[in-house]
Amino acid sequence: MKILKAKSSTLNTEIFQISDLAFVKHGFILEDILNGAEMIHPIQVHKCTNKGTYGALGKKYKTGLLKVIKGSQRVTTAIKLGYTHIEGYYV
Repeated sequence: MKILKAKSSTLNTEIFQISDLAFVKHGFILEDILNGAEMIHPIQVHKCTNKGTYGALGKKYKTGLLKVIKGSQRVTTAIKLGYTHIEGYYV
């Protein structure tokens, strides 16, 4: 388990498995972290609680989905560097 930790952590940080996160897959990476700098802030994650909610064509929404609210570039950079886990907190 390889963890990308933040330099300034809040009290309620947790370690998230990157494969469990839903994030924007835009391909942007942070050159600073690639060049050896530390991640300054942890990512912000929202846990979806869509109970009994249906979307288009009557398909049920996924429940318990972990969405990255802030930090998708940090997640894509962590993947590029071979990390399996990343530090973050729930919002």
